[in-house]
Amino acid sequence: MRLKTKNFGEIEINEEKIITFEDGIPGFENYKKYLLITDKEDKESPFCWLQSVEDGDLAFALINPYSFCPDYSPNIEEKQIKKLGEIKEGSYIIYSIVVIPEDIKSMTANLKAPIIINIETKKAMQVICENEEYKIKHSVYDELKKVSVKEAGE
Repeated sequence: MRLKTKNFGEIEINEEKIITFEDGIPGFENYKKYLLITDKEDKESPFCWLQSVEDGDLAFALINPYSFCPDYSPNIEEKQIKKLGEIKEGSYIIYSIVVIPEDIKSMTANLKAPIIINIETKKAMQVICENEEYKIKHSVYDELKKVSVKEAGE
């Protein structure tokens, strides 16, 4: 299956890699099927894209929240994610939707409502965590710089 996208041109889709959001993503409930697109050359990049399979113009920039917030621990009720299938160690990944404006220093990530993907069932959802300390617009740029400096010093 081929898909013409706004950001990546025409891409080949392996249907086995399609991730399903049964309820859609809040604000985009009509779009249920997505594909994770990563930079194959930069394996260390914390960024990837969540590309809609149903609308080539719709894609979300995602970031691995642990890349800039190593202690990230969203408090999510198990019943919220029960419909994703059995949740066990290593069966899921967590991303945050990131907004990257022209001034990259103003980049923010939504730590309050992470994207949870069960990699075994290929089901996903965006959930709201109960942690008060996580914001919808968490500054990312300075945090990434701190982590990079820390890693360079090790």
